[in-house]
Amino acid sequence: MSPSEQQPVTICGLDLPAFLLRAEEFHGHVSPGVVLGGFLLEAAWEGQGDTPYLNAVVETVVCLPDVVQMLTPCTLGNGFMQVLDWGKFALTLYDRQTLTGFRAWADRQAIARVPEIAGWFLRNGQPLPKEEVVRHIAAHGRQLARVAPVSLPRPLKPAEKVATGPCPQCGESYPLRCGQRCLACQGQAYYQG
Repeated sequence: MSPSEQQPVTICGLDLPAFLLRAEEFHGHVSPGVVLGGFLLEAAWEGQGDTPYLNAVVETVVCLPDVVQMLTPCTLGNGFMQVLDWGKFALTLYDRQTLTGFRAWADRQAIARVPEIAGWFLRNGQPLPKEEVVRHIAAHGRQLARVAPVSLPRPLKPAEKVATGPCPQCGESYPLRCGQRCLACQGQAYYQG
């Protein structure tokens, strides 16, 4: 069956128009990365299934964190999602009690077979307008994702509370594991002021 003969496109239980609307509201615009990320999330979630102890790891800082926060209970704020700046278009959903889950990633070979997507994802040539790339990603959907079961050797986030205290230099609260002063007062501030 060709992509154009498939059933109507759904991503994580949402029909394509509803997914695109939610993506635009959450991400700020409809990007090819959010749509591809939706199919990766769906692939991992199908393997993992529902769990009250769902955690997520994303391996890039672009698009995927928003997809996970948009469609799962895992967010940066609640600590159930970790972001690794590895530059890989991949994510893992896992049970934080058993540390078992499913990792899904963009299938480079499958993407290379679709020139309309490859120009954007592989950056090998002139990419099409994003709306056109989105249309082709939606048409190919899960064919662009690979998924495999994984287990984590240890939790990514410590379960115990982090000890904090006032920085003796600036007076702001900081994690004491950073040393005798906060990181900003140790010269690692991202700001001047």
